[in-house]
Amino acid sequence: MNISSVTPVVAGVSGSTASLHAVEAAAREADAAGHPLLLVHALSYRPDVLDQPRAAGDLLRQAEAIADRTVSGLRVTTELVEGHALNGLLRLSRHAALTVIGDGGLNDRVCLPRESTAVQVAARAFGTVMVTRALLAPYGPVLVGVTGADIADPVLDYAFEAAARRRTGLVVVQVGGTRDRTRALRDAIAARASDDEVDAKLRALNGDPTTVLREEARQASLIVVGARGELPYHGLLGSVAQTLLHHGRAPVVVVRGTRSVAQRTDQTGAPTALTARATS
Repeated sequence: MNISSVTPVVAGVSGSTASLHAVEAAAREADAAGHPLLLVHALSYRPDVLDQPRAAGDLLRQAEAIADRTVSGLRVTTELVEGHALNGLLRLSRHAALTVIGDGGLNDRVCLPRESTAVQVAARAFGTVMVTRALLAPYGPVLVGVTGADIADPVLDYAFEAAARRRTGLVVVQVGGTRDRTRALRDAIAARASDDEVDAKLRALNGDPTTVLREEARQASLIVVGARGELPYHGLLGSVAQTLLHHGRAPVVVVRGTRSVAQRTDQTGAPTALTARATS
């Protein structure tokens, strides 16, 4: 059995504009990679609110119709989870090809609200997460921030695949690399761009990574970064990822690589902390 036929792309559904964009983005991602789509809404029962289950069901049906309009014929299922949305999404992210969620208005906050569902899912999910926005992104290239010269980096892998699908070009931003690492990365990008038929450019810049990438991402249609925490699989978010979640105009994809067998988890089975870390 093809693993993509049983591993879903998971999208959180809340009814917000960003959440509806999450459904559209998740449908496109699922279709491109051959995955089914799972739409999830969390319901915390309140005795003073009438017809909660019916309203939740209506919301999921609306999301299912949006997914069908976005990609006709996509295999879509829905799930209503009881309790807080964060716990349900973290649990489902264990077996998700990608978890997609609206940002909850992060651009409108003075400070990044670390307790928000979008930030916590991005920080603690067991795999790659896409955070979508309420406003449409500029029609620009895919932008990816890198720290080294390894073309096998899963962050670069995701960015190349996204750029190939969207045909909008790719900008790879390397901040503070040595001359030798920059040369190796430039050669590797050129070779892969030719193979993948992607218009890819490297920008090797100096400065504070958070400041540089925030500026470079202004016209991007999609921003791809690594989690850059202390754990290679999931856990802490780096300062670059946090800054772009807070200030980026485009959807942000936080990529995680190989799963770690040693993890410190809470009762949800997810990492227990979100701490700002600089990129390595």
